[in-house]
Amino acid sequence: MSSASAHAGSGLLRTTARPTGMLLLVLSVCMAACAVMGPLRGSLGGSVAMVVAASICAGFGGVALLVGRRAQREIGRREALFIVAVAWLSCGVFGGLPFVIGAHLSPADAFFEAVSGFTTTGATILPEIEHRLSPSLHLWRMLTHWLGGLGIVVLFVALFPALGVGGKHLFRTESPGPQSEGLAPRIRETASVLWKVYAAITALEVALLMLAGMDWFEALVHAFATMGTGGFSTRNASIAAFDSLPVEIIITIFMVVAGGNFGLFYEALRSGPRALLENTEFRVYIGIFAAVSLLITIDIHGSVHETIGQSLRYASFQVASIMTTTGFGTDDFEAWPTFSQTLLVVLYFIGGCAGSTAGGIKVVRVVIIFKAIMGEIRRGFRPTLVAPVRVGHLAVPGNVVTESLAFGMVYLLTVGMGGVLVALFDSVDLTTALMASLACVANVGPGLGMVGPTDNYAFFSAASKTVLSLCMLLGRLEFFALLALFVPTFWRR
Repeated sequence: MSSASAHAGSGLLRTTARPTGMLLLVLSVCMAACAVMGPLRGSLGGSVAMVVAASICAGFGGVALLVGRRAQREIGRREALFIVAVAWLSCGVFGGLPFVIGAHLSPADAFFEAVSGFTTTGATILPEIEHRLSPSLHLWRMLTHWLGGLGIVVLFVALFPALGVGGKHLFRTESPGPQSEGLAPRIRETASVLWKVYAAITALEVALLMLAGMDWFEALVHAFATMGTGGFSTRNASIAAFDSLPVEIIITIFMVVAGGNFGLFYEALRSGPRALLENTEFRVYIGIFAAVSLLITIDIHGSVHETIGQSLRYASFQVASIMTTTGFGTDDFEAWPTFSQTLLVVLYFIGGCAGSTAGGIKVVRVVIIFKAIMGEIRRGFRPTLVAPVRVGHLAVPGNVVTESLAFGMVYLLTVGMGGVLVALFDSVDLTTALMASLACVANVGPGLGMVGPTDNYAFFSAASKTVLSLCMLLGRLEFFALLALFVPTFWRR
């Protein structure tokens, strides 16, 4: 490496240290807050583990702030990409400390569990959940969903005005979807607005779940998991353990909400529900949810469940869970007919809306890709046709169409490569290898085969868990933020 490249690299590391230190301090405060849950639920052991983990996290955060105290204040696009990548890797490393200290997990298992939490994937290596984790660890595990859902980097953009203009680049790098338009004149205000909407909807779900019969702790942690579209639960049987129709209806509704665009919800609060009805992506999103729920209801009626009411109950919940990439379960969909399973697998690819907490390709990208393909088909018999891709009444810029097509291709390649590597490291069947990769890239969690809705990821080797952890991160950061780090010119000015 040349001296110029080395200097640029060291400057990049110093610039990264300051926001990373801020992030670690935020995590340490959250860990310390979770420690309070121990005495409230009669478990001091878990509190001690959280305090120790918080202290370690705070120590490293302080060191990072010292290293970055003289770094350049301006954060450009290049620096933002590196900061976001380091921030999310740090979440996996330091977020796993409570699991190492409090649940005695191996470093690889703790990293997997933490990454799964922050990326809102919900894949777990814990075969026994109810008695393995203390109340403090349960809360931390669910809080990783809630923090990672809207975006841990977006959170500290809202909290720290010292990031200045660099906050814009960080926000746009992390925010999911092909477009990240500001809701407010300043990017910090935008991040703050999104988090206020997010917190308000979460509080509403907590209240409704308590009215439905959950105790306050169960309501709180499951609201975190729902709104973060994560899918972790305090129960081994997930939401099925509660066997409550009101609870399932509430969680279904809020999963669908969490899969929508939070920026659009803010617009609806300001200008009325018409903003939702006029949005093409939201209409397609609701249409897919309703259509697939109906088709699966018809398919499993009689063959799996006796009544149409039962069929609709389980079909709508599972469709919402998979499409929003939440991963909660109330029924073993591996026992469903092949047609229903195939529809669910398609939903792994589609995902939720841009600007939501859901994973997947995103509905708006699917719409853009579909319209771009249809345009090429029409040009096959009308070569002179000039018809830009439109979403609603707006023409989509050519670079956004290209990005959507590239994103879809990278998505498929990552799923395939992840499946190949899993099959290389572990002797598993094809369905298990590919579905484990797809479930992690899509940030869903449960899949088919040996990683089905009643199974877990504990049997994988450390190598496969590391690959799947990277798949989760790639899916959550929508590939390019991490992949850019492997391009040699990235490290040169």
